[in-house]
Amino acid sequence: MLFQSELYSIEYDEKSKSLVQTVNEALNQNFKRILDFWEIQKLENYVEIRIFSDLEEWKTFYESFERGPYQDYIIGCADGSKIYVLAYDEYKKTNVHKNDTVEDFQKIIIHEFVHICQNQISTPESTPSFIMGEGLATYLADQRYNHDIKIDYPKEDIFNFEKLFTLTNGLYSFSQKIVRKIAEKVPREKLIEYALNYTKLYNDWESLGFSE
Repeated sequence: MLFQSELYSIEYDEKSKSLVQTVNEALNQNFKRILDFWEIQKLENYVEIRIFSDLEEWKTFYESFERGPYQDYIIGCADGSKIYVLAYDEYKKTNVHKNDTVEDFQKIIIHEFVHICQNQISTPESTPSFIMGEGLATYLADQRYNHDIKIDYPKEDIFNFEKLFTLTNGLYSFSQKIVRKIAEKVPREKLIEYALNYTKLYNDWESLGFSE
């Protein structure tokens, strides 16, 4: 089945029918706010959202995306102007998300929409980083994170993609805490600049109050 609005569509089946209004509510309340953050007047492409109502189907789909092996925390992803998300009742079967609320589910939709907007303003010359990409998505979606997570590692380790994944088990909390610290010091325009240019963030790291 397919729900369609002027800006996006939602593909769903009978099992996930009740989530259509939940997704609509999340987007209606946050669509303009996220566009305004990225200084986007209009989306270039129609957003297509697909809800998966079976956990095993979701795992198979995700791995077919050539994104590597499925992991328990993965319940949503964005690709171009498409959002794929696991239905709320199904992702509560995972260990990581078993205590999530409907509001947490809605924030997953917002998180992935942030990625779509960043994708739109990126150019072939853009050099995004995991930290700013995931940090901004979790920050703008106001997702929960570990306030006490340690972020004072050498920047050479933080900006080394392979090394980054060995520093902490909470990369989304880690990234959000970094973005929140940067947001306290710079305007929105600078956050966008850092999101699109890895080198500028790397060069400004110490002046933003992070340790060497």
